[in-house]
Amino acid sequence: MRKIFIYPVAIIALLALYQAPSSAQQENTGFFDKFTFGIEGSYISSVFVYRHFNFISSYGYRIDHKYSDIGYRNNGEFLIHFGLNASRHINLSLYTGYSGVYRLKTTYPVTLRVTGLFGNDPMRGRWLVFADAGPGFSDVGDRISLSGIWKAGGGYRVALSRFSKLDFLMSVRTVMSDNGVSDPENASAVYIPEENLRRNDAIYLALTFGIGITF
Repeated sequence: MRKIFIYPVAIIALLALYQAPSSAQQENTGFFDKFTFGIEGSYISSVFVYRHFNFISSYGYRIDHKYSDIGYRNNGEFLIHFGLNASRHINLSLYTGYSGVYRLKTTYPVTLRVTGLFGNDPMRGRWLVFADAGPGFSDVGDRISLSGIWKAGGGYRVALSRFSKLDFLMSVRTVMSDNGVSDPENASAVYIPEENLRRNDAIYLALTFGIGITF
């Protein structure tokens, strides 16, 4: 699982770089024409979780547990981002911050996002689509848990001025995580050692609704 998120990140980067036309080099002359930064806040509605783990117990026998749940969990997300306008229609940005995943589970994402903008006039409202992917980092016991994060969605951008934009966003997000597995035979919160885990899958699906400001 730890290698899976590398592939979409590489694809996103290659697509964005491929879209950098010579017209962008001719029209974008100032710092804020080429580079962007901003903040983004989102309400996250976690709607589905799938869990499957398999390990060797302290008594030597195998425990296999699998379940899924359709429900509703409230979460939130706050991100900052820095990016580059590859063209008038393509932006490539790095996002990081703090994000809720599920009940009592959070992560620190570091994702690469490609945004595609429709329309040619940056001073008018523009529809947009975006996709991002990357790792997330969480504390699990005495170790760092690595997650794979994927997000795809769209929205509408309102031009407040030449260099400030207000974005209304909606997306679908998937998080794949190797959560810690607690030992059911131990009354305290003791996690199963990684060398005893044969399988440890956790998948979280959520809808996000956000507002962002980009400069």
